[in-house]
Amino acid sequence: MIVKTHGIVLAQTPLSSQDKRLTLLTSDLGLVDAVARNVTGARSKLSAASEVLAYTDFCLFKGKSGYIVNSADLENNFYGLREDLVNLSLASYFCELTRFVLPSEDNGDEILRLLLNTLHLLEKKKRTPSFLKPVYELRLLSLSGFSPNFENCCICGDKVVKEVYFLPLEGRLICGDCLSKHPYDKLKFELPVAVRKAMEHILVSDSRQLFAFQLTPDSERLLEAVSEVFALCHAGGNFKSLEFYKSITI
Repeated sequence: MIVKTHGIVLAQTPLSSQDKRLTLLTSDLGLVDAVARNVTGARSKLSAASEVLAYTDFCLFKGKSGYIVNSADLENNFYGLREDLVNLSLASYFCELTRFVLPSEDNGDEILRLLLNTLHLLEKKKRTPSFLKPVYELRLLSLSGFSPNFENCCICGDKVVKEVYFLPLEGRLICGDCLSKHPYDKLKFELPVAVRKAMEHILVSDSRQLFAFQLTPDSERLLEAVSEVFALCHAGGNFKSLEFYKSITI
C-alpha cells in the first residue's frame, strides 16, 4: 500500500552504507519510522530529502515490517538554520523533544505546523532563540496532553489573581496564602503577572496569535527557565541537544 504524506525529518539512523532509518513527523500519521534506501551519494534522489530538518512530500510504501520511502520531493530544508550553530542546536532540541512526546494521528498535524512555524521564525531571525524555546516547549507539551492547570490554586481552588507560584512537577499553581499554610519543599517558581499571562497565552491562544506577545528581558529569562523545567519533568529523559545548546549560549 502506498501512503502519501507531508512530513519533516526529526532524526536519521544509518542502517548500512547506503540505507537510513528516518524518524518523520507527518501531518496525518503522526510520528513514524521509514527506511530510505540508497540515500548516500551525489546521485541519490533521496539524499537531500532525508536530511534532518528536511520538510518533504513523502510517498511511503507500507510493508509488513514498516514503511519504506518510495519517493520524496523536498519542499524546505531550512538551510538558514545550518548557518548559525545556536539556531541549529535549538532546532535539534525541538526535534529531539518532539520525538519524546510521540505525536499521533490525532495531534500530528497541529504539532507539525507548530514546529514548522517555529523553525521559520528561528531561521528568518524574526524571534530570538530565548523567546522561541519556551513557546515551543509549553505549546508542544500542551498539545501532547501535559498542559498545566492555570485556572485555580491547587489547594483552595480560588482563581489566582495575586501572589502565585508554579509547581512544575505537578503542573499546577498555588497561591501565596496556601503556600504559607502548606509548605511545599519541592521545586517552585514565583510567577509575576507578566510571566503568568504569557504562559496562559502560549497554552490557549489561537495558533495564528501564538507568538504575538512581548516580555522584558528579565521576564523572558524566567519564562525560559520555568518552561524548560516543566518540559524536562514531563517529557522524561535528558536531551543531549539541549545540553549542547546551553553550553554555547551561556
